[in-house]
Amino acid sequence: MDSKTYFEGVESYRLLAKHEVGQNFLVDPNVAKRIVDTLEVKEGERVLEIGCGAGSLTYFLSLTPGKVTAIDIDEALLAKLQNDFQGKVDVIYGNATKFDYAPYDKIIGNLPYYITSLIIEKALLGAKKASRMAFMVQKEAGERLLSKPGTKDYGPLPILISLCCDAKKAFVVRRNSFAPAPHVDSLVVTLEMGDPMEDSLPKAYALSQSLFLQRRKTLYNNLKNYLHDGAKAKALLAGLSLSETIRPEQVTPEQYLALAKSIG
Repeated sequence: MDSKTYFEGVESYRLLAKHEVGQNFLVDPNVAKRIVDTLEVKEGERVLEIGCGAGSLTYFLSLTPGKVTAIDIDEALLAKLQNDFQGKVDVIYGNATKFDYAPYDKIIGNLPYYITSLIIEKALLGAKKASRMAFMVQKEAGERLLSKPGTKDYGPLPILISLCCDAKKAFVVRRNSFAPAPHVDSLVVTLEMGDPMEDSLPKAYALSQSLFLQRRKTLYNNLKNYLHDGAKAKALLAGLSLSETIRPEQVTPEQYLALAKSIG
């Protein structure tokens, strides 16, 4: 089936989109192909699509040389896709918040706003062999993912992203590319993974989560509470030439990693 005919079928599902799970179907085949192209799927790679919906990305993934698995929690749409891509894509029921990402080389998805951060966190920590990921998210959420130290949106997930991959804004997807059209534009973000994740990186992420619980407190006060030891907190900060008076959002990802290594 050609893409024009297939995407006319996708648009016909607009009335079945479930607002409560953030369903908005991508109906522009040119945009869908462009998103899949950012993944750069190679022969034999295992590819995971998160939230396949009505099959917009799945259509072009099925044309790649990879071994594609597509998951969703909408059983009605899964039946459609199992019929559409029989023999080309392994379409299965799967809850992305509980899924095992470990076997996959590439990961892609159009992520609902309310679980964007959770899915990206799980993918980064769980997909230890993945080399690239591409996610379409609400534009504002995408901007937050790439926020830098000292900004209001900087926090644990941007720290994790910065430490484990090279994250880039690929392109903006306008809201009229979807049916039903959402209220905001979307952003495609690519994550090029670096070297195999070192043991201290998840520790650095967990540390940043704890220290950001009270982000208006000083780094020293947060670290003291975390360690239950003021003297040790002072010594650790001094050893890394970190001021006791700076706040969590002023600490760089590399400094969080060094702090986690120092704590052991």
